[in-house]
Amino acid sequence: MKSITAFLTLGLSLAASVSAAPLSLKRRAVDPALVPEFGHPAGLNPTGTGDCDGITNAAGQVVKIPCFCPPNRAEFIASLDANVAAGRVVNNPGVSASFPTDNSKESKLARMQAALVTLQNMRGPGVGCPAASTTFLAQQKAIQDGTDAPAAPAPQTPAPSPQPAPAPAPAPAGGVDPALVPEFGLQSGLNPTGTGDCDGIRNAAGQIVKIPCACPPERNAFIASLSQNVAAGRVVNNPGVSVSFPTDNSKASKLARMQAALVTLQNLRGPGVGCPAASTTFLAQQKAIQDGPDDGAAAPAPAPPATPAPAPAPPANSGGVDPALVPEFGHQAGLNPTGTGDCDGITNASGQVVKIPCACPPDRATFLASLNANVAAGRAVNNPSVAVSFPTDNSNQSKAARITASLITLQNLRGPGVGCPAASTTLLAQLRAVQG
Repeated sequence: MKSITAFLTLGLSLAASVSAAPLSLKRRAVDPALVPEFGHPAGLNPTGTGDCDGITNAAGQVVKIPCFCPPNRAEFIASLDANVAAGRVVNNPGVSASFPTDNSKESKLARMQAALVTLQNMRGPGVGCPAASTTFLAQQKAIQDGTDAPAAPAPQTPAPSPQPAPAPAPAPAGGVDPALVPEFGLQSGLNPTGTGDCDGIRNAAGQIVKIPCACPPERNAFIASLSQNVAAGRVVNNPGVSVSFPTDNSKASKLARMQAALVTLQNLRGPGVGCPAASTTFLAQQKAIQDGPDDGAAAPAPAPPATPAPAPAPPANSGGVDPALVPEFGHQAGLNPTGTGDCDGITNASGQVVKIPCACPPDRATFLASLNANVAAGRAVNNPSVAVSFPTDNSNQSKAARITASLITLQNLRGPGVGCPAASTTLLAQLRAVQG
C-alpha cells in the first residue's frame, strides 16, 4: 500500500513539474494577419501555353503571368517567415527584409516591401512571381497616398554594399586559362531597387538595363563553369549548345572564346537560366573584336554552330506514331537567353520576336513519347477533354490532324495548358501552309 501511495505521489509530482515547465513553442517570424492579401487568384483564363491573366495595368491591358502565380498562400508565408527571420531574402541575400508590426505608414510599407521581394525571389535571385500576379503595388501606392501618422520605427537595414569581385584564381587542372577569359566589365549589385533588380549596362538607346542583383556571377565560380563546358565541348546545363575555347590570337579564336563565355553566363543554372548579357560588356567586346583587325597569323575555322536537334527517336512503344510523320519543331531551344528563363521564339506577324521559356521546344524524344501516349489514348493524357488523332495518309486533312495533335501535345506536356507555347515552334505556320 505504501509503495502504491509513493508511486502516486511521484506521478503527481512529475505531472506538476511538467505542467509548470514553460512550453517551448516556435514563434512565427510574421503574423499572417499582417501579411497583405494577393488580391488576385492564380490560373485565370489560361492560354494553354502556361500563361494566365494577371492584373490590368495602367494602360487598361491585362498583364500575362505564369498560371501558377500568385503562389500557394501557405508556401508564400513560409518563405516570408524565412526571409524575415534571416533579415534578408534567403534566395537573394543582397536584398534586406524587415517586417515591423506597428500600424505606422513606414511599417506598412516595410511589410509590403517584404512581401514583394519574397514574391519575386521565391525560387532564386529574381526568379519567382511578378508583382502583376497580385495587387501589391496598388496596395503599396494606397499606403503611400494615405494619411497614416508615421511612428518612427527603426529604419530598415539597407542592403550591404556589393563587394568587388575577387581576383581570378587559377583554373582547375585541365581548365581554361583565366587570362584568356574576358572580364565582365561590370560590377554586381549596383543600385539595388529592393526587388531583386540592379543596374546593368546601358543599351543602345542610352537606357540602363535592369538585371538580377546576383549578376554577373562570382568570377571563380564562372571560370569553373566555363572550364566544365569547354571540357565537355558543350554547355553542361544546355547540351544542345556547343562550346570551344581555342587559345591562339586570331579573330576567330577570340570570338569563339567570347561566345563560350556568353553561353556559359546565360546557362549557369539551367537551360537559359543564368545571367543576361547585359550584366557584362561581353557583347560590346564581341563587336570590338568583329570590327577590329585579325591579329592571328592564320585564323582557324570559326567555332562550330550549335549542334542541331538529334534525329527523331523511334516510337516509345510498339504501335506508336511514326517519327517520320511527326512535324519538325522548326526552332531551336535556348536562343538568346535573357538570364531570367526567357529565350527567343519565332517572329510573329508584327515582326516581333516572341519570348518563350528557354526549355522550349522540348527534347524531341520526350515529345515523341508524350505524343505516343496521347495518340494511344485518343486524347491528351494531361488534358483529357482534348481529343487527339494521328492519321497516317498523305491528305492535307490528315497532315493538319497530325500537326494539331503535335500542337496539343506540346501545349499540355506537363499538365492542362502547361507545356511549351506554339511560338516555340513553326507548327502554326506549317498548319496554315497545309490548310491554305
